[in-house]
Amino acid sequence: MDFPYSIIPHTADLQVHVEGKTLVDLFRNALIAMFQSIKPEAPDCEYRDNFLVCQFLPQKHIIKIDAIDKEVLLVDFLSEALYLSDLNNEAYLDVEIKDFSENHLVAELHGVRIDSFENEIKAVTYHDLHIEKKNDRWQVNIVFDI
Repeated sequence: MDFPYSIIPHTADLQVHVEGKTLVDLFRNALIAMFQSIKPEAPDCEYRDNFLVCQFLPQKHIIKIDAIDKEVLLVDFLSEALYLSDLNNEAYLDVEIKDFSENHLVAELHGVRIDSFENEIKAVTYHDLHIEKKNDRWQVNIVFDI
């Protein structure tokens, strides 16, 4: 299976490197990276090559975020998904971004109810977070406080 992210070794926290062909792809892959990297345990789902796969993602939530720039938008987007995950005991394994600009998004999270996570994210941080385009691909490193 081809992962949309990679985990970067970090002394105390969880750090992931995410790429996408477009900014929308980058945001989608960042959401997938956040939830897949903390290893949710969900009934009726299974791990294939260290990646949780579910036949259905029945839990859906619409979120709307406005921010001053794309970095703040990404952190606020992931933070809102993390909040909803904690509130509803769910993991969001995909997202449909319905409206997007560098300072606004409307998205529908798609997820499943979970039993637990192997690790728990306390917060999405701004530490060294900079979204940039290199070689026709958008990329970012995100540090999660665990």
